[in-house]
Amino acid sequence: MPKRRRSRKRNSHPATATWIFVLVLLVLGGGLLVRGKIKTEIQSARINQTTSESSSGETAAQQKFITKMANPAVRVYRQNGQVLPSIVIAQAILESSWGTSALFLQANNPFGVKGSYEGQSKSFPTNEYVNGKKITINANFRDYPNLTAAILDHDALLKRSYFKQTVTDYTVAAKLLQNNGYATDPKYAKKLTNLIATYNLNQYDT
Repeated sequence: MPKRRRSRKRNSHPATATWIFVLVLLVLGGGLLVRGKIKTEIQSARINQTTSESSSGETAAQQKFITKMANPAVRVYRQNGQVLPSIVIAQAILESSWGTSALFLQANNPFGVKGSYEGQSKSFPTNEYVNGKKITINANFRDYPNLTAAILDHDALLKRSYFKQTVTDYTVAAKLLQNNGYATDPKYAKKLTNLIATYNLNQYDT
């Protein structure tokens, strides 16, 4: 009898050890599963954030330029209520290639306005459309002392020569600019409205 009791005790140890081992595996497995789920959720959140940033269509440099143009454009619009900030910004983007053109960098002229400003001008090559064909010519452009002066002059020019009344719809403003000859590009109005829609520039109009 004592031998049988000792035999049963020896046989119980492997079973207990097995159950402990299984329990440890379950606990570890559950921890790994939770950590894996958390890691997956973090990665998913990062992907969603990146996708959201990409879908906005803006790079850091583009957003910086938009802000650079928006601040004085909104300030001037509050003063005189003439040209919508969205039109000002969109034209600046299109005419200066996001502020990278020589005309903008050297003459503070983001709109491609020709002529002279207070007797100051600079000559630059420019693309024009003649009979539907794109050509490059040299022309004199207004040389501004700063960006605010450029926007004020641009507002006065548009109000005097292109808008006969106050325009509060950017699609109408864009069509007026094209129809009244601001640019020779036959797709000028469409390009402006696409820029405004893509980068939500009309938020600055309110």
